[in-house]
Amino acid sequence: MLNEFVDKVLVHERDIKGCSSSSQTVEIYFNFVGQFIPPNFETQETQLTEEERKALEKKEILRQRLRANYQRRKANGKAKEYYEKTKAKKKAQIDALKEQERAADKAKGIYTELKDLPPCEPKKAAAI
Repeated sequence: MLNEFVDKVLVHERDIKGCSSSSQTVEIYFNFVGQFIPPNFETQETQLTEEERKALEKKEILRQRLRANYQRRKANGKAKEYYEKTKAKKKAQIDALKEQERAADKAKGIYTELKDLPPCEPKKAAAI
């Protein structure tokens, strides 16, 4: 029923491409009304105190600086070099955690390996 009232939805590109925490604009247009902007979105920026604005600006500057550093490392190959260097260590840590989980599950009786099951003969199908 809601689809009857929606004329179109426009989803714009992210402000910073490749960044999952970047803002993205979505416009909703209703039939006979036009673009809809919720009331709390219009006044959200005016409700911030000066300290909150400064904190947000400081956080944004830090985010931009960290992103620029990452892009620089990615461009000169240092990010891939670090990934290759730490890949084996991370895989070993993950495998150790998996083994701990399996050991705990074996103790509870939840997990059993195939080699630990008793052998059994395959059953023959009954003739119809």
